[in-house]
Amino acid sequence: MTMIKLQKTEPVKMAEFRISESESMQYKLLYQIRTGNMSASELDKLQFLCTNELHQLRSELDKMLQELRDQNNQMQGKNEENKEKDKESIAA
Repeated sequence: MTMIKLQKTEPVKMAEFRISESESMQYKLLYQIRTGNMSASELDKLQFLCTNELHQLRSELDKMLQELRDQNNQMQGKNEENKEKDKESIAA
């Protein structure tokens, strides 16, 4: 008798469309807004989408900045260790 191992698979994450990543979409939206071709409800929906996207981008930026700070702190710690070792070898 053979046993079959079931593996948990991660759900496939669909690429999320972002207005900020599409210059042509930005120009189309600007044109529609300037020419008055968008209804109030469409403008409200666009504002909601832009607000959500802005929050996502800010969160991603905060995460990236924290990772950079962590890397910098690690490098600073290594640099301090090397300076101490150099001082010890000079003193010896």
